[in-house]
Amino acid sequence: MNTFLNLFVLGALCFGSDGEDDGRSAYEHPFELEAHREIQLDTSGGALIRNVTIHDANQPAYVGDVLVAGGKIQKIGSGLTAPRGAVVIDGTGKHLAPGVVDTHSHMAIERGINEGTVSITADCDITDVINVDDLGIYRALAGGVTTIQCLHGSANTIGGRSEVLKLKWGQPTDELRFPDAPQGIKFALGENVKRSNWGDQTRYPASRPGVEGVFHRGFRRAQEYAAEWEVYRSALQRGEDPVPPRRDVRLDVLVGVLEGEVLVHSHCYRADEILMLMRIAETFGFRIGTLQHVLEGYKVAQEIADHGAGPSTFSDWWAYKQEAYDAIPQNAALMDEAGAVTTINSDSGELIRHLYHEAGKSVRYADMDPVRALALATKNGAIQLGLGDRTGTIEAGKDADLTLLDGEPMSVYARVEWTMVDGLIEFERRDAFELDERRGPVRTIDDRPSTKASYRASGGPVTAIVGGTLHTVTGEDVENGTLLIQDGRIVALGASVRVPDGAVVVDATGKHVWPGMIGLATPIGITEIGSVPATQDQREIGGNQPDLRVTSSVNAASAHIGVARTNGITRSQTAPQGGGPMRGQSALLRLAGDTWEEMLTIDRDMLHIGYPRARRGSDDKKDEEPESVTRMRDMLEDAREYARIVSEAQADGTQVPPFDARLEALAPYANGEKRVALHVSGAASILKAIRFAQEEELDVVLYGCLDGWKVADAIAQSGFPVVVGPVLTVPRSEYDPYDAGYANPGVLHRAGVRFAIMTADGSNERNLPFHAGFAAAYGLPREEALRAVTYYPAEILGVEGELGSLAVGKLADVVVTDGDLLETTTQVTHLWIDGVAQDVKNRQTRLYDYYHDRLHRLQGR
Repeated sequence: MNTFLNLFVLGALCFGSDGEDDGRSAYEHPFELEAHREIQLDTSGGALIRNVTIHDANQPAYVGDVLVAGGKIQKIGSGLTAPRGAVVIDGTGKHLAPGVVDTHSHMAIERGINEGTVSITADCDITDVINVDDLGIYRALAGGVTTIQCLHGSANTIGGRSEVLKLKWGQPTDELRFPDAPQGIKFALGENVKRSNWGDQTRYPASRPGVEGVFHRGFRRAQEYAAEWEVYRSALQRGEDPVPPRRDVRLDVLVGVLEGEVLVHSHCYRADEILMLMRIAETFGFRIGTLQHVLEGYKVAQEIADHGAGPSTFSDWWAYKQEAYDAIPQNAALMDEAGAVTTINSDSGELIRHLYHEAGKSVRYADMDPVRALALATKNGAIQLGLGDRTGTIEAGKDADLTLLDGEPMSVYARVEWTMVDGLIEFERRDAFELDERRGPVRTIDDRPSTKASYRASGGPVTAIVGGTLHTVTGEDVENGTLLIQDGRIVALGASVRVPDGAVVVDATGKHVWPGMIGLATPIGITEIGSVPATQDQREIGGNQPDLRVTSSVNAASAHIGVARTNGITRSQTAPQGGGPMRGQSALLRLAGDTWEEMLTIDRDMLHIGYPRARRGSDDKKDEEPESVTRMRDMLEDAREYARIVSEAQADGTQVPPFDARLEALAPYANGEKRVALHVSGAASILKAIRFAQEEELDVVLYGCLDGWKVADAIAQSGFPVVVGPVLTVPRSEYDPYDAGYANPGVLHRAGVRFAIMTADGSNERNLPFHAGFAAAYGLPREEALRAVTYYPAEILGVEGELGSLAVGKLADVVVTDGDLLETTTQVTHLWIDGVAQDVKNRQTRLYDYYHDRLHRLQGR
């Protein structure tokens, strides 16, 4: 980058992501220019990686040496010698894994992946529109990804042709194309093709039978077309001079499919349509290459394996539309068990950055063998793309597509140190936030757990959790400890607690005992299926609605409750997710109960306000406040005045003013008597929101703060606590360091900000521990990451005296696991809410059990 452009960019960095001056120098927070992405470690002469733990995706990990030269893995062994010119890399304590192969990406074509005009667009070719400057390529490399398949979108029954890329940042398109990779094409089934979730339903097909009809008609016509060309070629061979058939590019591709030269990669969800497509293929004499998404694949796992298709699925996405509602996180493991070559894919610019971790979830949810789980993100993807002999594992003779990590690949705490493609380093970690070694001071917690039974119980039955490590969160861990629960509370804990006669004893030997996690600003109970409006009660129209509360609309039978609970989340601050700016009031719920009244812990705990995004205006209007903010100020003042008049009238015995539901509900928040959740993301908006809250004298918690790292000192000076999230998110600016979202909590902690972590994920609140785990991997002390999803949420909600840690007298929200609470592969084995044991199964585990039994029946077990 030339000097002028560097100065221009540095000047632009003085502004927050909202495009407005944030009042801070560009040099006060990290940034990422093209120069920062340049590689320092030169492996062009080869590399010898010594004494590294090798995860080759074929067998359990072992320690050895790997020699790379000429873009290939030359040797694997011990005591290897580096040839002249090769760099020697000390891998002691590090882990080497095959590069991730993502079979479903739209990277480098993000803004134009669909040609949705007609149902068959096989003439379209993604190769024509590859954008090598897409920053997603660099960020994917930072997550260990070395190969991707760029797919056409899912607007058509038969879409465009795909392209397989090797990720090489800063190289021309031809350098990215995977040499001689088999040609693929995108098919699609279900809601997207039918256009079920948007208004335009004028294009055929509009039903699943119509989708099948497109395939029948298209391939019959392709057979006729192939026959016409065969007649033509036969006539030429006989010496005749026939008129050639009219060339049809679309039909040429379909003929390629029929002849097995073009691999089909089909978007699909439901079991019925999966079977339909496989039967169509069998009717016309070809096989489906991969079934993409395939969220109900577990229901027909044996059929998929028998057909020979390779399922490629999400690890745990579900409920974002009707056909995704039966998705389960055991899907990949069950299809793998059936014998299908299965993968985990991304279909996301964020998910692609941690696909090792996504593969590890199959260990957590289905107890999958770790080696087979790693293959979900590496080896199997290469096989599905017809490249299994060239990449996907660490074997001599294969391409040197490798990733070096500082922990086991599937661990939530593991960071990618560098990524190698064809023997050259394409990504190298830079500690932009200076958090790798610098750990901020740990906050002092006064809530030290007592080990004495100081809480007087009423004599109900006792549950004793014995033999596990008690992680009190606010004090020291207690190894081989005992925790007693009685009458819904913790009555004793410690290493020498006596178990009373008649107690129900839970053996936790070798396991770990934690307080339940608390989800903040979740939609649990007020949303079910993302694309079905009838199941959505998370936002209201009509502007400011401070009197609305979520409580009475909570669906106690929601499947989301059990799904979140299974991962150790015991309480939810269920909150409105949009509308407003004054969206309404949230409630703290226990994730147990048959009605919303039974679930209720605190009603109307906070008012949620979405602070308007700051926008840059002309110089003379730079400080002009948005009209929506002015209206909020007026409404807050009206509420204070309303409350004053009502109070005086009641005291004087005079007539009170006409009832105003909105002003009455708003008054305690306007007067600072109750907390306001102020949702804000960009740096400039955060500063304006802080000023707004201070001027209005509100008791505020800042929610979101995705750019909080840019203005961490200002947030700390305000004294406002923060609920930060999501952590798993792509940077908001191309000049933000690639790990800005991951490091955000660590930077806030270093600045002294009080904070908790949230997911901001409508259907996957269960991933809360992983957001905290990633924060720990990227600079937040691990004990702080644990507190950020347990004790600190309780503090922010004002219930730290009852929840958030293990201590005598507190409510018994207790979780038992077989490992670290925040770790990807850990399983929750027991859970109590208010001292009542909860079933750790849910709708998804029951679906898994049923179809697991079906698979065994089909296999004759």
